[in-house]
This record gives sequence, structure tokens and C-alpha cells, in this order.
Amino acid sequence: MNAMQLLRLFSVAWVLVFAGRLWAADSESPAILLDKAQSAPLVAVTQVGQGFVAVGDHGVVVVSDNGQVWHQAKSVAVDGLLTALSFADDKQGWAVGHGGVVLHTGDGGQTWALQQRLDGRPVLLSVWFENPRHGIAVGAYGYAAQTHDGGATWQPMRVGEEGDDHHLNAVFAGRDGTLFIAAESGNAYRSTDHGATWQTLDTGVSGSLWSGIGLRDGRILLLGMSGRVLLGDSLGNHWQVLDSGSREAITGVAQLRDGSVAWVGNGGVLGRSDAGVEHFTVRQREDRLNLSALAVNNNGELLLFGPAGVIVPDSATGADQ
Repeated sequence: MNAMQLLRLFSVAWVLVFAGRLWAADSESPAILLDKAQSAPLVAVTQVGQGFVAVGDHGVVVVSDNGQVWHQAKSVAVDGLLTALSFADDKQGWAVGHGGVVLHTGDGGQTWALQQRLDGRPVLLSVWFENPRHGIAVGAYGYAAQTHDGGATWQPMRVGEEGDDHHLNAVFAGRDGTLFIAAESGNAYRSTDHGATWQTLDTGVSGSLWSGIGLRDGRILLLGMSGRVLLGDSLGNHWQVLDSGSREAITGVAQLRDGSVAWVGNGGVLGRSDAGVEHFTVRQREDRLNLSALAVNNNGELLLFGPAGVIVPDSATGADQ
């Protein structure tokens, strides 16, 4: 089984293992314009103003003003796998992917230029920008770098102990600005100084963590392999294992208007918590398609993303709160 087949099977775009190595696309060709780009494999989404931008395989980027109607970005400089994106405001955004690719947009996601291919061409798995100048990108085998000039140059950044090469799967901020990284083998990391230094957290688990979110009440959620959900305090000093109701890998999470949390995962599984984020109910879509990401539209409905592209909306989730 090759790396792309693994992508289709698991829909976890940030972990592609083949012959003990991570496969990295290395293409300079621009993305091809498709008739139905919203049906192409998509692995990550973010809200931009009142709209949304999603990225995925073959350099596909799709944009929507309302989460209902989608169109492909006018131009994208690469046709490889894009794994994550982050916007500092309604116009300035960055996307990362395989081969050390860093793309930049200055028009809200309509066009994307190749800004950098980072040294060593690492497999980049996540990106976070706190403002138009300072951003952090993380990836496979412990790769981490940050920029202080809007992505023009990047400096290597150590996360964890020397020699720690765990895959860094997702970087995100808590409500107070504390940064967290969800990583391989139950590892997680925290920075309270905007990424200058990082501390290793004791999560008490061993399974890989794929995603995370800072909740509006200040608490932190980490989610990942085998349906694992960890609820932590605002600094990640103490963690509680929650029963997600599933053993499927959880790949994406979002918080809804009422404070509850929704997550998606492999096999078309969706979870929804109560407002206190203490208990979950789970259902499985009839199509059982792997799901990689989700967002909440202006009507409170869930937008789902995966190998089949955008599912708009998923009205049966009961997310219209």
C-alpha cells in the first residue's frame, strides 16, 4: 500500500507512512482547475470573516462566502498535498503542506503564491499565525520553525528535548494566548512566551494526538487516536480522559455557539458533547466516509470535509444551536 492509498484509507493527511518514512510530494506545477473542486479530497478548513477556506490534495483550495456555495481559488502555485492553513485577518493567510511548502494569500484565499520551501523540505502538518508577521509551522519528525516577518524567512525552533523526533500534528492557541502542540505517542507541548520556549506536558496517555482546541472557557481539548479525548486546564497541567463514545481516530474538532463541542473522525463518525463538555453522544453517517475536518456555518450547521470534499450542510447533526 502506498502513501496516497493510506491517505484515502485513513483521511488523516498528516500521517502518511511508507517503508518507515514519511512521503513528501515535491511538485512545482500549479494546481489544476477542476469543474467540481468542492468534491476533491479536503483535509483542513478555517473560518475567514463570515466565510470559509478549505485545502486538500492536488493543491486544491476552495472558498465560500457563506458555507453553502463553494468555488476553487483562482490560482494556487503547487499541486501537492496541502495539510493546514491559518489566517491572521480577513485577507492575510498561509497554507502549508508536503515538501516544506508555505503558501501565502493576501486576498482572503482567492490566490495563493509559493512563499517558501522550508529547508529540508519537511512534511508540514500544521500552521498558526497570531498576526500578519509572527507564525509557527510544525510537522513530521519534530520539525518546527517560526517566522517574524510574515513568512519571508523562517528560523528552526526546538520543541521538546534534544533528539525528540515525535511528529508534531497540530499547533493551536488557548484563549489566553498560551500555545499548545498535539503530537505523536501522547506527547503534547506548551509555550507561554509565543513559541520562544516549549515545555513537555504529561498527558498520561500514549496514543497519538491529532488535533486540539482552546475552549472559550479557557480549558483545552486534545483529541486523537482510538477516540481519545483529553480535557485539560488552561495551562495543560492537569488532564482528564473523557469517554468520547468511539474508538475511531478523531481528526477534527470545533466548538459550537452553546459551548458544546463537535468532532469528526474515521468511518464517518461524529461526536457531540453537552454544553459543559463532559459527556458525548456519537452517531455514524450511513456512507461511513472518513472525515478529516469540520466547521460551523452561520446557521449553526456543521460543514464536514474529507476525501469526498465538502458535505454541505450536515443537517442531521443537531448542531443548530
